[in-house]
Amino acid sequence: MTFRGNAGEGILEVLGPVALVGSKAIRPASRLGVLSGCKIGLYWNTKPGGDLGLEEVARLLEERFQDLKFERFSCGHPHGKEILEKVAKSGCDAIIGATAD
Repeated sequence: MTFRGNAGEGILEVLGPVALVGSKAIRPASRLGVLSGCKIGLYWNTKPGGDLGLEEVARLLEERFQDLKFERFSCGHPHGKEILEKVAKSGCDAIIGATAD
């Protein structure tokens, strides 16, 4: 928005401090047919409590499905491209992510 005053007063330009937000629709991953025998990744961003939630999910899954294997991933802030590439290359059949405060 630009305001113009009388001659000699100059121009005042006011800029809004809010960035334009872009969005992209992302479809959820397809469900696995079965979980028995799968390798499940547990991804935690190291916020307090997230690890407790993931361990409970792992315990409940182990009670219900046979021969599950778990691989744990954690990283603090900021989350870099490297950890995402490591997770993607891990060979996990599914990834469960948790954040908490």
